[in-house]
Amino acid sequence: MRKFLTLLVMVVFATFAMAQNKTVTGKVTDEKGAPVANASVLVKGTTKGVTTGADGNFSISVLATSKALVISSVNFTAQEVSISGKSVVSVKLTSAANDLSEVVVVGYSTSTKQAFTGSAKTVSSEQITNKAVSNVSQALAGEVAGVRVINPSGQPGATATIRIRGIGSVNGNRDPLYVVDGVPYSGTLNSINPDDISNLVVLKDAAATSIYGSRGANGVIVITTKNGRGKKSFITVDARYGTNKAILPRYDVLTSPDEFIALSWEALYNQGVSLNNANPTNYANVNLFSTAGISVNNNIWNVTTG
Repeated sequence: MRKFLTLLVMVVFATFAMAQNKTVTGKVTDEKGAPVANASVLVKGTTKGVTTGADGNFSISVLATSKALVISSVNFTAQEVSISGKSVVSVKLTSAANDLSEVVVVGYSTSTKQAFTGSAKTVSSEQITNKAVSNVSQALAGEVAGVRVINPSGQPGATATIRIRGIGSVNGNRDPLYVVDGVPYSGTLNSINPDDISNLVVLKDAAATSIYGSRGANGVIVITTKNGRGKKSFITVDARYGTNKAILPRYDVLTSPDEFIALSWEALYNQGVSLNNANPTNYANVNLFSTAGISVNNNIWNVTTG
C-alpha cells in the first residue's frame, strides 16, 4: 500500500511538472525567405536558449509563464517574438543597417575605417544632437582634430569660419568644399538643419580630397542627410528650455525731475569743456536751461514761469 501511494505521488508530481512547461517550435528566415542557420533563440529574461539548424528550424522547452523569445544573428537586427498562448512561431529577421560611424564617404563611394588609409573624421547625428546646437558650423567645434571653428561675431545664426589644417592660401579662397549628398554645395552652411544630417565626414588630406580636384585643396566636408525609414509615420519633438538671471544689480534710475535736470546740465557742461568753450557753465545754461526758463545762480535753481 505504501509503495502504491509513493508511485501515485510521483505520477501526480510528474504530471504537474509537465503542465508547467511547453515546447515552442518555429523557423527563422531572412527578408528573402531563406533560412537563417545558427541563429540564437533565447527565452527573454533567462540564459536558456538554443540555435537554429541549417534549415532555420528550432525547438525549445519553456515555462508556461514565459512571455517572449529573443532571436538574433550576425548581420541581422535582433527581434523579440511573443509566445503567450503560442506553440509555433515564424520569425523573419531584417538585415542590420550599416553603422555610419564606421563608414567614411570618399568622393562618390564609401569605405570602412579599416580599409581607409587617408585622414578623415566622422561626426554622427548622435554627436550633433547631444551638443544641442542651432547650426552645422557649431556642431564641428571641438569634434575634429585640425579643424578650427572661428566665430566672427556673437550674432544669433551667424555662420562660423571653418579652417581645416590652417590657412592654405594668402590671397585665395580658404574655405573648405562642402558636399551635400554627393553634390557640391555653394549655399550658406547654416541653411542646413542639423536635425536633417545623418552623418558628417571631414576629409583632411590630399589622398581623400583628390577626387574633387583643386576645389578640395582646403579640405572637404561631406554631409549626408537622413533618409526615410520604416513604413510607419512618426513625429519627433525636440524641446529645450532655459532660464536667465541678472547677476549684476540694476543700474540706478532717475527718481525726480531735479535729478534729471542736474544730470542734463552736467552733460552739457562736459560737452562745453570738450569743445574748449571759454565758459562751459554759460554754454550749459544757454543750450538747455535758458530755453526752458531755468537759470542757475550759485548752484540755486531759479525757474521762471510765464
